[in-house]
Amino acid sequence: MSSEAVVNTEGDFGFFRWNTNILDTDRSTVNAADSHLAEISSLFETDSGRGNVLAIIKFPGDFERGRSCDGKRWQTMSIRMSYDKLMALGSSKITEMFDPKRQARTRRRNNFATLPPGIEYVLDFTPPTEGAELADLTAALWLPRMMKLWFLAGQYLPETIIGSGPAPTVYNKRPLGDKAVGATMVLGHDDVCKSESCLVDLTTWQVKSSVPGIVDEDTYNDAQKHIPAFRRVEDYCPIRHRVAIMRVLRAIEGHDLLLNSAPRLWTVARVAIHLEVPRVVVDPVTQWLIAPPNTKFIEICPERAFQLAYSLKIPSVLIAAFKILVNEVAIDAAALDASPRRPPLTWAQRKRDDYGDFPSDPIEYASRLFSERMAGYVDMLKSETVFDLLSVKIPQWTKLQHLGPLISISDGIQQSELQIAHEKLVRGLVAVFHRKVAEAFEAGYPEGHGSTLIEAQRMHYIPDRERTPLSHIYKSRLNDWQKALTPFFWGKLKQLAIDKDNIIGLQESTFQGKQLWRLVSNFNDLLKREAQSHHIDIGQATTERWGNDINYDAAADFSLNEFSEQMRYSVQNLCTTALDRGMHDNSVPFFLSEHLLLSLNERELDFLPIWAGGLDDGSGGVFQEPIPPTDMGPSEPGPAYHTGHTVGTGTNTATMTDQTSTVAPSDLGIAELAIYSDDGTVARSMDAEQSVTTTGGLARSRRIVASGSTVLSEQFSDADADDEYADAMFAHPAAHQAKGRALAHYAEAPSEDGTGGTLGRSDDEGDYDMAQSEVVSKADKSSRGADGDDGGEELDGFGLVGVESDMDLDDFDDGTSTVDGWSEFDLI
Repeated sequence: MSSEAVVNTEGDFGFFRWNTNILDTDRSTVNAADSHLAEISSLFETDSGRGNVLAIIKFPGDFERGRSCDGKRWQTMSIRMSYDKLMALGSSKITEMFDPKRQARTRRRNNFATLPPGIEYVLDFTPPTEGAELADLTAALWLPRMMKLWFLAGQYLPETIIGSGPAPTVYNKRPLGDKAVGATMVLGHDDVCKSESCLVDLTTWQVKSSVPGIVDEDTYNDAQKHIPAFRRVEDYCPIRHRVAIMRVLRAIEGHDLLLNSAPRLWTVARVAIHLEVPRVVVDPVTQWLIAPPNTKFIEICPERAFQLAYSLKIPSVLIAAFKILVNEVAIDAAALDASPRRPPLTWAQRKRDDYGDFPSDPIEYASRLFSERMAGYVDMLKSETVFDLLSVKIPQWTKLQHLGPLISISDGIQQSELQIAHEKLVRGLVAVFHRKVAEAFEAGYPEGHGSTLIEAQRMHYIPDRERTPLSHIYKSRLNDWQKALTPFFWGKLKQLAIDKDNIIGLQESTFQGKQLWRLVSNFNDLLKREAQSHHIDIGQATTERWGNDINYDAAADFSLNEFSEQMRYSVQNLCTTALDRGMHDNSVPFFLSEHLLLSLNERELDFLPIWAGGLDDGSGGVFQEPIPPTDMGPSEPGPAYHTGHTVGTGTNTATMTDQTSTVAPSDLGIAELAIYSDDGTVARSMDAEQSVTTTGGLARSRRIVASGSTVLSEQFSDADADDEYADAMFAHPAAHQAKGRALAHYAEAPSEDGTGGTLGRSDDEGDYDMAQSEVVSKADKSSRGADGDDGGEELDGFGLVGVESDMDLDDFDDGTSTVDGWSEFDLI
């Protein structure tokens, strides 16, 4: 049986009469059609409420030929609104409309010489018909391609496999994933209906086997059967624009806002943003975006979802779209021949769209960090020291490494043979592991159910003739660093770690033609022989290492089984970290993203705005490189700050390196800096967050040489600030500062008679003339003796005008001085 509709050609609201036994049309579509027509009718009703503001929207004559789905012509609309509600919105655009001069102009243009009863203000929300503002509005309201095609989500029936994911994952249940989007979300179309009978036969709204996906195949399909004429909406429509304004105004007054199509959603949202009242539409827009299975929109068009969520402040949608975009861009960036411009297609052949302009692009910054982090994992897995670098340590490997130095100092007859056995075992374990990693890279792409699922997901948004099997793209076009940005590699590596026939079953693996278990047996035999010959005191060494006296077998023997178990656990932990999508961070379910990793960590999510859980407060600080750690502290009390200008001390200066430094070249010409002490270790540095100019105090744990009681001035009167002042005063000056500037204007010291005085004071006004100083080298200090006596000459490093040259700042030592042992914290 069929559905019938009555439409009055004069424009009166028609109504649907449905047969009691509906076969051709399901009830949800019928209900959606009724709601659609009822909403259109309500737009023509002038609100008879108590509002004292009359809002009007005019439709010029050349637009009058446009009709709605119920046959009515679109014409001037009006609604009574509350002044208090409008002002409470905090919109500057609406507030300006109440300006007396603006009010007079509005009344004159709209022929309101006398206001209607109860009306005190008239607001004209009609968009401009020309000028720069119209151009901006047209650009903002221009419908993205996917918005015009999204109605197909209500007609395309996905493969049933979409309803479930791969068995090994926790994402194996997707309610409604294999269903078409309901008519409530996508039944509506443009406000200018090109067919007055579009709702007569509702079977045209149902799922069709002829629909190839949410794609536009018009270039290949001349018949264009799956896109009816009334669904071909204009990129920008002045009527759609005006009707959307009325919908927003009604929402302000508390009326329901029906969003039953993507074009309506986009237009209403952009209008609300333009009028500076986004919160009015946040709830209905959020409901449309996160209602399963309509969340597929976020996955198919994450750029537009990101744009809407960013403007309307919808955290869950923003995070979901952000993860998708960052993952896709990171894979592009990891290409060996990466282009500075993003390709029009993602690696999975999804057509890219625009997500807006940002002074600092959060997606670019996050994708760079994400790519670098995953590349670091790959480099670690391929490293010869991989077992040392894994976050979860492997005790058997630690034992093997600990035995190396003991073997090298042994003087036994079999020492050289044992060394060879040890080295071969170490190299063999690493080589076999590298083979497993290579296997995970080579065979990472899923087969069977997993591969079928991914292709079914891609069918949603990639035309059949344009779609290349993703398995082919993965294997032939991605390098290892790109593969590590997909879940396939990590899933395979985790599978290898779980499967005892793989990583745990190392006994049968070979290295240089010998099975690992034979290498282990040979090593243990030789080690035991050397221990029994007392050439290696394994018992004592292992007791010192592990803290208990245990027998030879437990202490010395390398266990391949234990090593396998421990390595398996460590690798599983790494894979779990890499695969963690952080689903708890947002409530948006993913239906079509099995090919994306999406495992951003906290640092990569920091580029999101604060309201979405990130650190972007609008100042741009989150996009700047962090101030590098420094040992010098602030260059002076105040905002000035420097990272120091010094060289390492001791015998390691010529060979010093800093592999963890990320300091960019500064105006001082210093790119990377490492300060070494006598024992070759890198000196601890003080982070910028601890400086006076950032947190109000230096680290309280830093040692100082001069007593705080002898250096306080009237500008540092707080007793709690003694340590901070001393650090700031005696910090080595940078090259761009005047020598001794760190002391000028702020330092006081005892006078010659010990009663107190001012260093370098030249007159009663307190002018200071500090002589140039230079950093004292360790050699200079040693030649002067431990007490710092320089034979009465001017003090090296801090020569002060007007002060006896035999005065040594170390005379102020409060017991924390390191005069007898050079330290970077000493003054001389």
